[in-house]
Amino acid sequence: METRTATYKEAIVRDFRPVRSRSAGGDVMHQIIDRIKSGELREGDVLPGERALAAQMDVSRPTVSSAISKLVEAGILRSRPGRHGNPEVISIWIPEGLENLPEADPLQADEIFRILEARKTLEPRVAQLAAVRATDEHYQLMQHSIDLLRAHKDHLSRAAQAELLFHRTIWRAAGNPSLEAMMKGLEKELAPVHDMMLRTPEDYECGVELHEATLAALKRGDPVEIEQEMYRHLGHFESIVADVLQRTPHRQLPAFLTAGVP
Repeated sequence: METRTATYKEAIVRDFRPVRSRSAGGDVMHQIIDRIKSGELREGDVLPGERALAAQMDVSRPTVSSAISKLVEAGILRSRPGRHGNPEVISIWIPEGLENLPEADPLQADEIFRILEARKTLEPRVAQLAAVRATDEHYQLMQHSIDLLRAHKDHLSRAAQAELLFHRTIWRAAGNPSLEAMMKGLEKELAPVHDMMLRTPEDYECGVELHEATLAALKRGDPVEIEQEMYRHLGHFESIVADVLQRTPHRQLPAFLTAGVP
């Protein structure tokens, strides 16, 4: 298992936000899962204790304990020995169905293209910011996500999570929580689209090359190259969507939004 430095652990285990939803236990669990999906929590990292988590999230300790138990049962966390043993992350892979998100109404084609349009308008700018502000640690995590994608391209659920880790790391590296929240909102809207696409190992094999090229452009820091690679990167997914839906957007698009689409 990868060894992490104490400084890095302290940096990523920042305070969780207070719970304000009716499903308090679900919110506690989702906040921890969200940190894992973003790469802020990785295998070997130790969470704050239940008492500290309860105080940070403004919920009861039994609520936290119940959420932790579900994550332990799912094989994501383990309870460390001892009275004050804090939960430890032992797997970054989130089993399908664990989050129990409510069924959404099927998206219509125009809605899907609207979301893709929003993503293609915003994410290249976020990537350009990331190139200015990313640390070596961010770049290491991006490379780690590519390695995971390559290793798990035949396991479609894990491949999708590895791909998402790459993008979430870019959003976090941009250093703008407002933009990061916007990208997460678009990700949530796109989730049923990803499920519908039924992507193949060949798609993810191509994804490895696209992620590697994007990472190389980010490291070089040229904003024009970053924009071009991001358009090519996002255009690959758009072409899959267009192929599955057997149609392209009906409304006219500005030239910059058609870049990267075959």
